Amino acid sequence: MKRIFLDVDEPIADFVGAANTFYGVDIPKEEITKWELPYERYGKTHNSFWDGLTEDFWADMPKQPWCDELIDFLESQDSYSVCLLTAPSYRGATGKQRWIRKNLPKFYNEKRYLIGPAKSFCAGPDSILIDDRGKNCDDFIAPPLGFVGGRAIV
Repeated sequence: MKRIFLDVDEPIADFVGAANTFYGVDIPKEEITKWELPYERYGKTHNSFWDGLTEDFWADMPKQPWCDELIDFLESQDSYSVCLLTAPSYRGATGKQRWIRKNLPKFYNEKRYLIGPAKSFCAGPDSILIDDRGKNCDDFIAPPLGFVGGRAIV
């Protein structure tokens, strides 16, 4: 079976919009490239930005307007199975699980989601990663430790 691994934050959940609201700023998404967040514009350091995000922040991120349409399209592809693949952060794993349960209950109920930092371990010749972070895609295509890579869409 061929596999499509779909990241949650940004491809289907509006992380940037939620972070802007949470921290009271308005940073256009176009200013964020390859996930180099402008922490100073949020009035934070790297660590204080991520440490400040609560479980409810992750659970309550709004869905992207195209989320359901994208999921339907991906699931309509013959011979591909779709699995959500998202990295955890402090307090993020439980919040992301709550987000999946609330917004994509089919994936939650069928246990078609993985929460972990090593996305490249899911790579293989019949796998595709859809992710907004360039490094995740690079590692998926050419995984460390000599695994066989997959394909990726940023």
